[in-house]
Amino acid sequence: MTQTHDSSERERTNVNHLAQRSVDGLLISMSAGTSDYSFLKTLHEDGLPIVFFDRVIDEIDTFKVTSDNFKGAYNATESLIKKGRKKIALLSNAPQLSITNERLSGYMKALADYHVHFRPEYIRNCSKGGNDYEEVEDAVKELLALPDKPDAIFISSDRISISCVRALKHLNFDPKEIAIAGFSNSDVVDLLHPSLSYVRQKAFEMGQIAVEMLLKLIESKYPVTEFETRVLDTELHLVDPK
Repeated sequence: MTQTHDSSERERTNVNHLAQRSVDGLLISMSAGTSDYSFLKTLHEDGLPIVFFDRVIDEIDTFKVTSDNFKGAYNATESLIKKGRKKIALLSNAPQLSITNERLSGYMKALADYHVHFRPEYIRNCSKGGNDYEEVEDAVKELLALPDKPDAIFISSDRISISCVRALKHLNFDPKEIAIAGFSNSDVVDLLHPSLSYVRQKAFEMGQIAVEMLLKLIESKYPVTEFETRVLDTELHLVDPK
């Protein structure tokens, strides 16, 4: 197992290193920094079994398992609207990721369904996926410096959620002034202050399914030509600020 910390260079290095060690297959959740998938396409075309989980890509036809990012984002945004928030910003991941666009679509659909005006100036992308705290803090500062600043923030990434809460605390912002909802699978999320409502993904089940898919590819006696993409439900945990 290797970690990329959302670095495209490290991802390419790690994948090539594993391939050179003659691994039987790869389970991959794409790095936020990667936009050129040619190195993975080459390995896939050479016959290396590859399965994508969570952050998947369309460019390679194989087994994939991910979350219902659209519905998760819709539900989180809807929860903020139902709290009376009408100026909801979006703090998002790198724009090329599949999860970024799916969660953006869910956010925008919730705004549209509840007749809440969409404001492009409320959108901020963090291309390093929350691994650079200063990038997140700068994005939060920009949102709070707007003439008509948001009264809520939907955060579409696990790491960015934690960094955003840290930034708001550092900026001494009143949690009652800005409501927060985000994605998080971390057990420490319930201990954060200011608190946030969060969308939890079925991470264990996702990993289990991804491994089963990869074993199917590895153990097949014939080339597999029909692939499945599994989409798992998410759970919204509502938390009221203390």
